[in-house]
Parts: sequence; C-alpha cells; structure tokens
Amino acid sequence: MSAIDLRKLECFIAVARLLHFGRAAEMLGVRQSVVSESVKALEDAIGGKLLERTSRRVALTPIGEAFLADIEPSVMTLQTAVKDARRRAQGRPLELTVGYLGGGLYELTSGVVAEFQRRRPDVKLRFLELNYLNQGSAVVHGQVDVAVVRLPLPSAGLVRGQTIFRDARLLVIPENHRLAGSGLLDPEELQYETMAQLPPGHVSDAWTSYHLPTSTPMGRPIATGPEITTVREGLAAVAAGECVMILAARARNYFTHPGIAFVELDLPPIETALAWRADDNRSVIRDLEKAAHTVAKRMGTI
Repeated sequence: MSAIDLRKLECFIAVARLLHFGRAAEMLGVRQSVVSESVKALEDAIGGKLLERTSRRVALTPIGEAFLADIEPSVMTLQTAVKDARRRAQGRPLELTVGYLGGGLYELTSGVVAEFQRRRPDVKLRFLELNYLNQGSAVVHGQVDVAVVRLPLPSAGLVRGQTIFRDARLLVIPENHRLAGSGLLDPEELQYETMAQLPPGHVSDAWTSYHLPTSTPMGRPIATGPEITTVREGLAAVAAGECVMILAARARNYFTHPGIAFVELDLPPIETALAWRADDNRSVIRDLEKAAHTVAKRMGTI
C-alpha cells in the first residue's frame, strides 16, 4: 500500500468522474501520461482493474465503482487539510470557496460576509460563479466548499441549510409576447409555450422539472426549447423569441436584457439555501450557514 499516494488517488478520481484521461489530465494540470501511469500504479497496488479502457471509451469496473465511493470523501477531506495547512504555514488566512448561480446571495452578500467574519475572522470567503450545469457537481467534486443553490438540491450527495430566500416564480417572455402585461398567470398557459432546457445528465431531474418544466401541473406537455447553460444564455434565447424560461422573482432586480418581460406564475415559490457535501462536517461550513440565516432573518428575505 506504500505505492498509493494522494496524487494517484486524485488522478483516479478525476478519470472516474470524467471518464476521459485527457480531460482528467487537463483538469489536474498534468500530462496525460502522468494520469495513465498513476492509475496503472494504483491498479497494480490494489491487484485489480479499476477502469476498462478501449479506444472509444473509459468505464469503471465494479471494483472501481466501489473504490471510488469509498475513497472520494476521505480524499477530499485530506485535500482540504493539506490546502489549509499550506495556508497556515505561509501565514495566510484559511479560505472557504462559495459557489453561486446567477446573483448568488444578492443583497445579502455584504451582510453575510460581515457576519461570517465576525464569527470566523480566521477564514476568508472567496466567491466563484457557477452555471446551470456545475451548480451541484462543483460542490460534490470539491471545486467549491459550499454553494448558494435554488432548491430542490441539484445533485445527489448534498445536504442543505435553512432557507435564506423565498421568491415567487416569474416567467421570462419576449416583450411583445401574448402574455406580456398579464397578472398572476395560470401555469396551464405553459402548454402553449416552448421552455428553455438544460443539456441532460448534469443536474437532478427534480431540479430541472421544478425550474424548467416539460409539463404543466395538470400534466399537459410543454415543448422543449434550446439548451442553455447560464442565466444570460437563457435571457438571450427568450429575447430572440426562441423560448420562455422561469426565474426567481428576485432575479428581476439583477438581470436585465433588452426585449424581455416578466410575468408572475401561480406556482409554489423558489427557495434558496446553502448546500454542501453530505460528508463535509467542518464547523466552518456550519458557521457560514448560521451567518447566512441570521442575515436573511434580519433583512426579511424569508
């Protein structure tokens, strides 16, 4: 087992998640040969195949699937510990990376930062913008420590904190749309529309069906429109007359685009909360969650 080190495990996890040696090497910032040799050395040390390789595809073996599930939480914990130790050795503050989609914490940002610094002056917050596709996977794979997510949770393996926003749902439409200027809109009207969609396989079905539904509450189908990866891509597609999309009401104050309009939908609200890995039990995560909820109550966003 002495042949198994952190770098080999990181290489295996990257390939197991991306199922591609080249993309794994690019993500890790190393040569592809380093990734290949690391995985091979790991298999030799274990005494069994972790990956099936052909000229066309890479797939996990049953041993590989079980091994990935067993080691990934521990490897992420070790990576975080090493990173924190290096920062301490350099005399730098610890850092917590917060991912966000769209406007993130919106008007709560400065208040949450101040409240968190009061609780944890030893930790600096860093914010990283995510998109529709990686809003959950960035947390699961350790690219961010915690994310501001519109519920339901976008990925398996996450847990959520308390609600910090509760917003009505708005339908984003072209400004000359037949529904422009309507009052509270019956969601059954969506059967006559084309809804923006996400590329499949990136977020949970529950998240997609809640935010970009393909059927009305009564089960009537909604036509599927162009695939988008960011909020602004969706707004551009709406302005071009290609589709409609749904956003939280708060977004209207932060996202503008020529040629669009907003109509409130008579559907349950969109809630927002912080989310983190289910196996991440660090107290700093709970400190941030408490700070966010404290500020949300103070500012009346829930």
